[in-house]
Amino acid sequence: MAKIKVGDYLFQRLAQLNIKTVWGVPGDYELALLDLIGDAGIRFSGNANELIASYAADGYSRLNGAGALVTTYGPGELSAYCGHAGAYAEFCPVVHIVGYPGVTAMKNKTLMHHSLGTGEFDMYHEMIKHISADTTVLTEISTAVADIDRCLNSMLYHSRPVYIGVPVDMSHRLVSADGLKTPLRTELPPNDQKTEASVVDQILQKLGKFSYPVIIADGNAVRDGCVAAEDRLAEITGFPYFTTCMGKGGPNEDLPNFGGVYQGAGSTPDIKKAVESADCVLWLGSFRLRKKHRTDFNSGEFTDNVATSVIVDMQRFFTKVGAHMAETGTSGEWENSQSMSSAIVLTASKAFGAAATKLPKGCLMYNQTIFGSIGYAGPSAAGAFQAAKESGRLKRGIVITGEGSLQLTPMCFADMLKLDHKPIVFVLNNNGYTVERLIHGKDASYNTLPLWDYDALRKVFGPAHPSRYYGPIKTREQFDSLLKDEQFQRSEIFQLVELVLDELDAPLSVRLVTSAIEEFNQKHAAGASMAG
Repeated sequence: MAKIKVGDYLFQRLAQLNIKTVWGVPGDYELALLDLIGDAGIRFSGNANELIASYAADGYSRLNGAGALVTTYGPGELSAYCGHAGAYAEFCPVVHIVGYPGVTAMKNKTLMHHSLGTGEFDMYHEMIKHISADTTVLTEISTAVADIDRCLNSMLYHSRPVYIGVPVDMSHRLVSADGLKTPLRTELPPNDQKTEASVVDQILQKLGKFSYPVIIADGNAVRDGCVAAEDRLAEITGFPYFTTCMGKGGPNEDLPNFGGVYQGAGSTPDIKKAVESADCVLWLGSFRLRKKHRTDFNSGEFTDNVATSVIVDMQRFFTKVGAHMAETGTSGEWENSQSMSSAIVLTASKAFGAAATKLPKGCLMYNQTIFGSIGYAGPSAAGAFQAAKESGRLKRGIVITGEGSLQLTPMCFADMLKLDHKPIVFVLNNNGYTVERLIHGKDASYNTLPLWDYDALRKVFGPAHPSRYYGPIKTREQFDSLLKDEQFQRSEIFQLVELVLDELDAPLSVRLVTSAIEEFNQKHAAGASMAG
C-alpha cells in the first residue's frame, strides 16, 4: 500500500479539482505544510493579508469551480473569516486550510502564541462552524484522509466553504494514498426519476394555462453552473428573459428575447411592467428561503412584485411550483465552463449602476450582492482573473470599484501586477460613500473619505511592473476620448482610471433602491420606538 504525507494528500486533492493557485499568507503554524504545495503542481500566491486572500479565493472559485486559501491559526484565520463568511452567503465553494499548533501541545493545554491564553484551542473552530458547510481539525491520523475527503465533498455538494485544520505535527505524517484513486463527487446525485417526471409535468401543465410566461435567471443559477442550460431554455421557448442584480453577467444578453435586469422598484419602468404583468414566471436559481423570504438588495429592498402563486421556483435541491414543493437536485457538473472574453467584477453598490449596461456574449460579470463586504471587488477580481488566465479564457479583466471599497484593500494591486493580469481598474471617486449618503446622512462627516493619490498606488504596489494611470477624468468628453484611445483599448499593461464624480452622482436604479432602503429603515425604527 503506497504511503503519502497528509499535506501531499490534501494538495493533490486540490489539484484534482483544477485548483492551480492557492491564496494566503505564510504563518509559522503552516510553514511545514506550505513546503509541500509545489509537489502537487500548485502555486502559493502569497498575499499582503488574509482578508485579501479570502476575497481572492472567493473570486477564483466563481470561475474555476473551487478555490482555496491557507492561513495560520488564530489571527490569520480570523482575518480571513470575513471573506469566508461572504463565500458562505454567496454559495462559493472554497476550502479554508488552517495551520494549527501541534496535537500534543493542544492536548496538554500548553499556552501557545496566537491563542487566547486559556489553554483551549477549539474556540476559533467553533466560530467557523456557523459559516461553513463542514469542518474538521486533523488530530487523528487514522481518520485524516476520510475527514479531508468528507469536507471537500461537502464543499462541492453544497457549493459553500469548508474548513480543514492541519496541526504542525500532522502535515508530514504518512497515510494511505489509495483514497486518491476515488474521484471526489463533482456531480450532484441524479434526481428521483418519478419525482422529476412529475415536476416536469406540473411545469408543462402550468405553462400551458398561461399566455405570458417569462424567465428570470438569478444568482444561484450562475453559481450552480446552469448558465448554458438557462440560455438554451430561453432560446427554445422564446419567453421574455430577464436576470436579477445577483444573476447579472450570467445570461447571454445578445439573445433577442433578453429584457434586462429586474430588481423591483430599482428596475426601469418597462422592465418592471414586463416582469410584474407576467402570469407565470420560471425563476431559475432565486436567492430565497423555501417559503417567501428573499434578499433585500436583489429585490430592490423587497419591492419586487411578483405573485408567489405564479412562480415556478427552480433551486439546487428543490423545485416549487406555486405552493407545491418537490425535493429535486440539479444534476450536472459543478464547474462553470462558460467561455469569457471579459470579466467584470464590481462592488455590490456599483452593480446597480451597471444593471442597464448590455454585456457582449462571453463576458462574465459578478458582484457580491448578498454579503456586500466593502473592499471585496479588487481582491476578488485578482482571484477571478487568475482563474481565467490559467484556463486561457481571459482576454480582458475589468474592475469597477468605489474609492471607499478600494481604500480598504488597495494591496490587491500587488497581486494583479505580479500575476500579470493587465486589468483595467475604474475607480469611481465621489469623495465618500454615495450609497450611504443617499440612504442617510447626506452631509454627515462619517460619509466622507480621506483624499488619496490614486496615480501613486500603482507605483507603490508594483514598481517593478509596467502600469499606466489616466485621470483624474472629470467630464464625459474626457471619458469618451479615453475609451477611443487605441493604446488604452489594447489593455497591454495594468491600467488605472480615476473617474471623479459629484458626491451624490448615482444612476436612477441606485436612487430608487436607496430610497426604498431608507424608507424601510425608518419604518422599522419608528416601530421599534413605539414598541419601547
